[in-house]
Amino acid sequence: MIKIGCVPYLNAKPLLEGLEGVVLQPPADLVDFLVSGKLDVALLPAIEVLRRGLAHVPGIAIASPGKTDSVRLHHAVEIPDIRRVALDRNSRTSNMLTKIILEQRYGVKPKYVVRDPAKGLSFKAVDAAVTIGDTSFRPGGVPFLDLGTEWKAFTGMPFVYALWAHRPGHPKAAEIAATLREAKKRGTARIPEIARREAKRLGLTPRFCRTYLTEYITFDLGPAERAGLKLFGTYAEKCS
Repeated sequence: MIKIGCVPYLNAKPLLEGLEGVVLQPPADLVDFLVSGKLDVALLPAIEVLRRGLAHVPGIAIASPGKTDSVRLHHAVEIPDIRRVALDRNSRTSNMLTKIILEQRYGVKPKYVVRDPAKGLSFKAVDAAVTIGDTSFRPGGVPFLDLGTEWKAFTGMPFVYALWAHRPGHPKAAEIAATLREAKKRGTARIPEIARREAKRLGLTPRFCRTYLTEYITFDLGPAERAGLKLFGTYAEKCS
């Protein structure tokens, strides 16, 4: 049996359809699970796949052609005035994307701290804060940058957030790829059903969930996504 780990967010649900026994954890925690051998494959932050030289299942990703509505930088002051940013402890790709947008697009060089999203969104000690996944759907009460929109405006390319990653040379690589491709095929065909199901869980409308999963998020890793991923790696090296 393949040991699979995935994030618990709405954007991953079409990739999990029909799979059983999946370990659900925030993206940053899945890295340790995979590296330690507790999982055969996990949906990992794209930045970790690049940094660690991990293999990934071809053709599948969580990506976005632009707006995401679920990866945001909330800011209590104007962008040029941002001096201190709270990154999300559960994220790594979105945190790096935040640094790229602020430093490379806007020329802002803030200090960064890490926050636990379970403690809520507070601006007592910071000027801006990152949110990812389902928590971004909750009203924050302050302006925000949609980081997918910002990346598209900055580079003209789609952005890849996560990939199905496994250790290079994994003996079950072919089985892993076949299993996850079938799950993706089932899930993308059932997006209206998934949207209705997840809307109840999240307190959202089925229409919003369906739009999110069909327009804001894409699940293919094609030439444009691969080019965007490569460019992200280049910018990440400048911000590391």
